[in-house]
Amino acid sequence: MRVKFWGVRGSVPTPLSTEQLQEKLFRALSAAGGIDLSDPAEVRAFIATLPPSTRSVVGGNTTCVEINSGDETIIIDSGSGMRPLGLSLMAHEFGRGQGTANIFLTHAHWDHLQGFPFFNPAYVPGNKLIFYAVNNDPRQYLQHQQTAPAYFPISPGQMRADMSFVQLKEGEMVQIGRVCVTSLALYHPGTAYAYRFDDGESVFVFASDGEYKQLDEANLSRFVEFYANADALAFDCQYSLRDVLISKADWGHSSAMIGVDIAERARVKKLITTHYDPTDNDDQVYNIAESARRYADLIPSPGSVEIIVGAEGLELFLGPPLKLEILEDCEADIWLTAFAGRLGLETASQAEAHLKRFIAKAPGNRVIIDLTLLAAIDPVGVKAMLEAARHVSGSRVAFVAPAAFVRRALENSETREIGPIFRRRSHAIAALVGPAHLHLHEQTLAGYHLADTIAADDFGAIYSASKLRDETPLVIQVMGLEINLKQRQSFAESAKRWCQLTHPRLIRGRELIENGKLIAFVGERPTGDTWGEWLRANGSRLQPQPGLLWMREMVDALDHAHRHGVVHGELRPECFVFNNGHARISRAPLFPPVGVLPSAYRASEQLRGEAATPGSDHFALGVLLYEALVGTHPFTAEMEELIIAQQLQGTPLSPRVFRPNLSAELEQFLLRLLGRDQSERFASAEDILKAIDELL
Repeated sequence: MRVKFWGVRGSVPTPLSTEQLQEKLFRALSAAGGIDLSDPAEVRAFIATLPPSTRSVVGGNTTCVEINSGDETIIIDSGSGMRPLGLSLMAHEFGRGQGTANIFLTHAHWDHLQGFPFFNPAYVPGNKLIFYAVNNDPRQYLQHQQTAPAYFPISPGQMRADMSFVQLKEGEMVQIGRVCVTSLALYHPGTAYAYRFDDGESVFVFASDGEYKQLDEANLSRFVEFYANADALAFDCQYSLRDVLISKADWGHSSAMIGVDIAERARVKKLITTHYDPTDNDDQVYNIAESARRYADLIPSPGSVEIIVGAEGLELFLGPPLKLEILEDCEADIWLTAFAGRLGLETASQAEAHLKRFIAKAPGNRVIIDLTLLAAIDPVGVKAMLEAARHVSGSRVAFVAPAAFVRRALENSETREIGPIFRRRSHAIAALVGPAHLHLHEQTLAGYHLADTIAADDFGAIYSASKLRDETPLVIQVMGLEINLKQRQSFAESAKRWCQLTHPRLIRGRELIENGKLIAFVGERPTGDTWGEWLRANGSRLQPQPGLLWMREMVDALDHAHRHGVVHGELRPECFVFNNGHARISRAPLFPPVGVLPSAYRASEQLRGEAATPGSDHFALGVLLYEALVGTHPFTAEMEELIIAQQLQGTPLSPRVFRPNLSAELEQFLLRLLGRDQSERFASAEDILKAIDELL
């Protein structure tokens, strides 16, 4: 079971102040002697060794916790921490309208509900949100607080996700996948409820917002029984013991000291402090935990509860203890090693030593590092892998990382300078050895010789190729064997239609190949400048006139395709080649990826899993024109998840912020191309061409 805390404050969100941030910076820099601050990997590894109170923040968001066990997503409460949780979920099935979340509400106080109106998955059609509350209708919880019209302009009825509401009785069991959930009433104004989550391998109990009025054995017995043998107990630590007993009695909250007493009696393994008072700064929060540890040392007890500061971003992996397991596969042409468990400070040296030996022995020093089975990774672990890859001169590695938290750790370092990151093992193999993942290495496909790998995308691989006894450069897009029948049919229909197009700005398609289970598109691959070379030849940022002239030619070319029933759907820089300043569009990428993910050029409807439309192609052209004129992507963020969330729900950055000399009319043209919904964009190619002519 994986548990992640997205909000740990009580009462009201409490952001870090400037003074508190500066104090953390002072402590960190004071300890940085001997660190090469020009080496990002070394800096991140150094940060990982700093005390948690210095290297991180407790966080200011109110209560929200995410639980994953198997394929199930469970959420506890919808405090302001639900907003960043929603952004994270949008990068996956929730962004496509295919997600299901089971949301357990502890009670109806504002700090436990205020994040729901900002939960992006609630606005995506197709998502399923199932709300649970004990002895109350959860629907009333949501309508009763910030979502009432007087307090917030959007009602739950305007949210397009499918919502259902379940009223439970106290103690009633509900089964979510393999997780059994039960509840227990806590003393709190209006009554709050603790939840116990048991997946058969581990137990997590969430008991925020509870006061323990009588501390004798008889009155505590029901809590001890409910919390018994939990792997982790999240416990209300808003007040000191003195406050609980004297000045803030009947306020419905508890202290870490009481939590230690109950946890020891219940033989709880980990006590997680949470629901901090908004007046407590990070140092005070860590002092709460330290005082609780000292108190625990004084208690004569056969057990020894571990006390952990609940902070935003804290992840718990409950169940059997995690260590690093290393797997090897040396049978194929490309050797593969997989890490399982925890790759971090304690196991980094083990991983680095293994990788140095493994890469050095591998044929051609080519290795795939599969991180699919990792439960935890930190910057020290990432640095260990990078150091190992750098150690072997001429090594070529590719990473397999389907989990968002692993990709995040890799992308926050220099990993892409060492090797590409893929979600599927077959794509990593394709990147290193070409068609081997389709068992076509050194073979021909329907009379074509497949040469170098250009790229591997979400559905297959793309190769440079040539016809036997014909030196004309070609590109072949081979779909992976994992595609379903609907994807295969869509690919075939689109490829056949592209081969019939005759516009001079569209690179001609040769044919569609269907050879048993394999299906591939063959197109010409003319020589010329890449997108990046064209931009550099024009000073890296285009002047408006050549940018608009390029846009006019591309819109006209794609309009020809659209009129013949062909939508490109995957426009990105690698699909363009330039000759004498004029561009042509290829159906398949002609060049290796430039480092930006394909999703960066997809419209919101595509990110939700809907079919691409002519408007989707116009959106992609808008992103490209924005980049060419402004020098940056219109949606920027540190993580892939946040960029996707902005494309789905946000608005582009104003072009004139980066380039003030652009006209207001040109800015409005760009922003209209990038409309979030298709109704906000230009209705047709004719309208775009008319607008361009007016700007010129």
